[in-house]
Amino acid sequence: MKKIGTLSFAGALSLMLIGCGTDGQREEPTVKEETPADIKEETIKEETPADMLQNMDELDYVEFELEVEYAGDNEYEAELETKSVGTVIAKIEDELNHVRKDGTEAFDELYPLVQQLTITQKTNKDEAIAEVLKTFNLPTDYTKFDLEITFNDGTKVEFEDKKK
Repeated sequence: MKKIGTLSFAGALSLMLIGCGTDGQREEPTVKEETPADIKEETIKEETPADMLQNMDELDYVEFELEVEYAGDNEYEAELETKSVGTVIAKIEDELNHVRKDGTEAFDELYPLVQQLTITQKTNKDEAIAEVLKTFNLPTDYTKFDLEITFNDGTKVEFEDKKK
């Protein structure tokens, strides 16, 4: 009796394994097509005033003011400044490309550029001008260049140049 029960169980188990097996063909995974409803729009994180202040704390500068004048009364102006009242001022007036930005929009553009700068209190004028023009992707044929930087320790430096 034990042999018949064991054989029955082994036979049933074999049938079950055979039924669950594959027929030698490989099954391809099903790929779900995304429909427009499935695709979510990527949201852009807008900086809050607190985020801007925190980012400014990471810079070596509390104030960065740039004015570059070109022939034909074209000018590029950029300002990034931490105010004592806990606010950040950010402005761009780019007459070369007909762009005006302020607030978070200007901050989002200026902050990464200013962050790249390696200007210190000991940087000479020519190096500072060349670095700013390159970083900001500005033409080198300016007629007047004026950069004022206030460092975290309160020291101010100014780099000025005029071409005729």
